[in-house]
Amino acid sequence: MKYYLHKNNKVAITLLMAALIALSPFAIDSFLSAMPDMAVFFGVEFNVIELIITMYFLGFSLGNFLGGPLSDAFGRKKIALIGVVLYGVSALIIPQCTAIEYVLLLRVFQAFGGGFATVTSNLFIRDWYKGKEVAKLITITTMIMMLAPLFAPIIGAYIAEHVQWQGVFYFLTICALLLFVVFSVFVPESRSKELLTHQLTIKQLVGKYKLFLSDKKSVIFMLAISFPASGLYAFITTSSFIYLDYFNVDPAVFPLIFGANIALNITLSMLNTFLLKQFTPKTIMQFGLWLQLTAGLLLGIEVLFLGAAFWHVFVLMVLFIGSLGLIFGNGIAIILGINPEVSATANGALGIFRFLLGFLIGTLIAVFHTENLIPIAVGMFICSLVGNLFFLKFKSLDKNSQ
Repeated sequence: MKYYLHKNNKVAITLLMAALIALSPFAIDSFLSAMPDMAVFFGVEFNVIELIITMYFLGFSLGNFLGGPLSDAFGRKKIALIGVVLYGVSALIIPQCTAIEYVLLLRVFQAFGGGFATVTSNLFIRDWYKGKEVAKLITITTMIMMLAPLFAPIIGAYIAEHVQWQGVFYFLTICALLLFVVFSVFVPESRSKELLTHQLTIKQLVGKYKLFLSDKKSVIFMLAISFPASGLYAFITTSSFIYLDYFNVDPAVFPLIFGANIALNITLSMLNTFLLKQFTPKTIMQFGLWLQLTAGLLLGIEVLFLGAAFWHVFVLMVLFIGSLGLIFGNGIAIILGINPEVSATANGALGIFRFLLGFLIGTLIAVFHTENLIPIAVGMFICSLVGNLFFLKFKSLDKNSQ
């Protein structure tokens, strides 16, 4: 028997959609403290274990790309449930693996499911609500989701300490199982039956992206957002090595160190809402880009020439990651307004490309891994520099079009 929630129950709907989105932050951040143990278990170098994170970025981008069109054709609920099942089953099998190659493959499948789940969450909201209500609820779900990277490393570190690294993936399996049951019983299909075609064509899959990719300003600005964001993914990929291996930080302290980055990000995101009363999104975003570039430059100097002292690296990392609180939200607002006709596609393309770029950057840093922090610092600085250059190019195009 079904006990479907009514769309007027906004609190429950918001929490459930946030839970869908939070699956991926938990899949990425909850086992960071356990990565050294996994390296020992599989008998591989640390940079190979880092690929477990970058492979998630790859699978997630593919899941985002296919999940939206598939949910248009077959329904939001069906795709969300398939995604949760893929995520949970992959997490269940990973602890049984004895070779790292199988783990990497399963992470792609897990991330593919995570991409399905995440892309449908905002689509559920768009189907049920209109106008400002959509923006309000998506903002709330995003804020709730931002708390996941704060708690995931703490939960993961506790589990890894008491049940070893395998317990983290069993925890993810339990989360997926609970979410599957709740969605099956309480969440109705949001897409109208007459809109379900039950077939997917190439036009549905790629047609909407052609118009977006033909708009030079939109593409340039997407790159201006994606490269600074990829610096975050480079940090996430290597954070366990930086603090647990290079600086020999106590695993119990690692979640607090990692959480400081997210805490500043959230703080600046909240500050951004007040700054918008006095400044334009473009002005605030530019300041955020400058702040990140400065932190990246100083981090490079510290690592290359000054010996990489723990507190210097920690503070500069926090500033680098925290600056995204002034960059990302404003960037989304700007890109959605460049060409309103393709705003939904722009949002989807941004999600796909930034995770695909995160996969490429994270993998490159893992491939060129050394026993020092130079590849990491240089990679993060280049990400920020390229983002700043694309932003300047966008400003030039925007000025010429006015």
